Amino acid sequence: MTPDARPNALLAAGGLAALLAACLLGPSDLPGSRALAALFGGGDPADRLIVGAVRLPRALAAFAVGAALGASGAALQGLLRNPLAEPGVLGVSACSALGATFALTFGLGNIGGPGGPGGLALPLTAILGALA
Repeated sequence: MTPDARPNALLAAGGLAALLAACLLGPSDLPGSRALAALFGGGDPADRLIVGAVRLPRALAAFAVGAALGASGAALQGLLRNPLAEPGVLGVSACSALGATFALTFGLGNIGGPGGPGGLALPLTAILGALA
């Protein structure tokens, strides 16, 4: 292994260890040995349900979101050739806040009552503002 590849291998191993730890740890009273068995398809059906339907998807989603945020930050810093670049440099944060303020000011969240389609108005207008 070349000296340049060693940090990447350590980071990849650390990421896999974090994924495994996220699958083994949780609020339910499930010992690590049973969680590990459930992760690889063995053990009790209830244990497999906890690990396979709750912990593993949550861990994978967190890992994917973290990777996407890291990649987008690296892309933004590379594009602007500024190691301190962040979304506020381009006004993304301010425009997102403007979109959310628009939804709050004009009452877009009240459409359809509680649980209606207006519940998505605030995040959607914030996203549209950020895209603008």
